[in-house]
Amino acid sequence: MNAHPSEPARQAVALGAMALAVVFALVLGSHPQLAPARRAPTADASWLREIETGGDHIEPLQLARELLAAPNDLVLVDLRPADEYAAWHLPGAVSLTVPQVCGREGAALFARAPRLVVLYSNGPAHPGQAWVELRRAGHTNVRVLAGGLADFHAEVLLPPSLRTGATAASSQAEQPAHALLRAFFLGDPRPSPHAAWATDPDSLQQPTMVSPRWLHDRLGRVAILDVRQEAEFRALHLPGAQRLALGELRVPHGDRDLLLRPAGELAAAFGRLGIEPTTPVVLYGDARLQDATLGAVALLRLGHQSLAILEGGIRRWATERRPLTADVVAPTARDYAPRPGAGNFVIGTDELAAEVLAGRIAPLDVRPPEEFRGERSTEARPGHIPGARNRPIAGDVQRTDDGLWLRPRAELAAAYAALGYPKDRPVVVGCRTGHSASATWFVLRHLLGYEHARWHNGSWTEWAERTDLPAATGDR
Repeated sequence: MNAHPSEPARQAVALGAMALAVVFALVLGSHPQLAPARRAPTADASWLREIETGGDHIEPLQLARELLAAPNDLVLVDLRPADEYAAWHLPGAVSLTVPQVCGREGAALFARAPRLVVLYSNGPAHPGQAWVELRRAGHTNVRVLAGGLADFHAEVLLPPSLRTGATAASSQAEQPAHALLRAFFLGDPRPSPHAAWATDPDSLQQPTMVSPRWLHDRLGRVAILDVRQEAEFRALHLPGAQRLALGELRVPHGDRDLLLRPAGELAAAFGRLGIEPTTPVVLYGDARLQDATLGAVALLRLGHQSLAILEGGIRRWATERRPLTADVVAPTARDYAPRPGAGNFVIGTDELAAEVLAGRIAPLDVRPPEEFRGERSTEARPGHIPGARNRPIAGDVQRTDDGLWLRPRAELAAAYAALGYPKDRPVVVGCRTGHSASATWFVLRHLLGYEHARWHNGSWTEWAERTDLPAATGDR
């Protein structure tokens, strides 16, 4: 992230403000008419050394990282007027005036022995005055937010494209972290009305969805897989998470990935991430549910049942102000032995063709309508499998500022029943390559209880390349 204004200039301003605060406090304490009952303080050279070396303040980005990683490890004191505090304040901050923080309220606060107390206002003046008084009282674990909230907004919350010196490349690179920072500091952490699918079991025994609170309570006891892009993962991720590269799960096929890799290769990939057959696993993404569910499909192909999808994704995790970090922890590789006979939910093109041509299955195609109808195509042929019905994956999800959510259970159950898919009949879900179809299949099989739901490995890309198989266009 780019500093605003330049770092040397802003440090000079902070140093100047703190120096003025020291002078003000010394003059105030020694002037008989201003403070007749107080003995003139003695200037402590260590104060100046702290100011010169930056020991008196904390930078906005550093404070943001501290709050993201461990919000309970420090105390924030907001010295602004009460109405400004009520309008918005940093998460967890308490509202005190300068006399209060230097008086009994501050003494009670420091008595709890926090690791660090950070004072802030709109600028550095009032916090600087309070810092001098607290430092004189012997409190060495107190810092001032450099530049105040003005600089915090400029360096942390301002969109990257609006910052001084921003370029298109730098703005794009910083956007993933910025979105999570805004969710953490500006989002509403109260329970979301869209959260309805998390089962939060005592232990993971079968595929499901879990809430951020459930996962937070189990950090360090479950394996966490981040399915986002490398740059997004490197910027910020859940503590202890490993990145699952989705490209390692499937075989390259022209300009895309297509069929799942053999079970042995999938097992080796998950073993390298420190996962064993009995390891509880939670997968999460951000903007696309199908990224997390594709990882789940690969695990289920091996017979791995102890897994869950994080409801709301990382955006909801950040909105609830749960810890985030950029630290990457190297996993300890494990041996993963696939369960024999697992993966019977996967259906190949040959088997599906036999079922379709015999009239026993009407596939469910979750591609966009224009691709289903054959009006737009990047495949060998346009159109869809004869007899297929169309419900795009976009109809099952909704994106809000605080996460990615499935639509209400009753709504989805009614939609699939109306489309002609009762729970007691087999249904095969496909899309272009199987990626998006993994989300619909997971919803049907593991959330709505469609026990006969199967996932088409290869989907329309492979079917369209088979000139011996029929294709249809139009709505049906």
